[in-house]
Amino acid sequence: MATESLENFPRPGVTVDLAILTVAGASTADPQLRVLIQDRADPDGRALPGAFMRERQTVADTVADVFRRKVGITPSRDVHPRLLRLFDEPDRDDRTWAISIAHAVSIPAGELAGARGELIPVGDDGELVAGSPLLFDHDEIVADAVRSLRERYEFRHRYADTLPDPDGFLPEPFTLHQLRKVHEAVVGEGLHKDNFNRRMKPFLAPVVDDDGEPVLAESLRGRPAALYRCRQRHSR
Repeated sequence: MATESLENFPRPGVTVDLAILTVAGASTADPQLRVLIQDRADPDGRALPGAFMRERQTVADTVADVFRRKVGITPSRDVHPRLLRLFDEPDRDDRTWAISIAHAVSIPAGELAGARGELIPVGDDGELVAGSPLLFDHDEIVADAVRSLRERYEFRHRYADTLPDPDGFLPEPFTLHQLRKVHEAVVGEGLHKDNFNRRMKPFLAPVVDDDGEPVLAESLRGRPAALYRCRQRHSR
């Protein structure tokens, strides 16, 4: 039986698009979940940073290329992009037939200093709170990225462990209040203080001085609170 030539099978372009997530003001009383959005031309509009894969490049090569050329930063070794899924609607890009290999990337706000683009707030509904819709299907990618992130931060049932700030948005050391505020910023709703503290404490180690006494956060409003570190910091 004759083998069909590969030229008989049209090939789509393949892009890698990054939903870069952070929590702005993570140590403050009002932290906020945000996504990095860029203005672009051809077509004009707002979009996530991304790029077409070049010949003989891997997906990881293209992710690094997007960070270098489009975002303008080099993430730390603790940053690990998470594959969301393929976005492959044939008409998602008016210019050509293109498939997107979409990733979510969690990065502390301090590491995004100097990044090209604007950190747009995410609403409680998981959608961007301001501006026109994003190009292509990037609003859908943002929604998937936020949904995936929230699954790691919310309490689903009593027997599932939710780790303290698993994506590492909050600098250490921190108070339980600061930690709860970051979780609330991510999940988009308030959390019961006592339940939250009870679930988190087994995964935290109090900061102590040379005499073994707890170190308190003196600069925050209200009564001084104990400082903690994660017993095991997890990769983002």
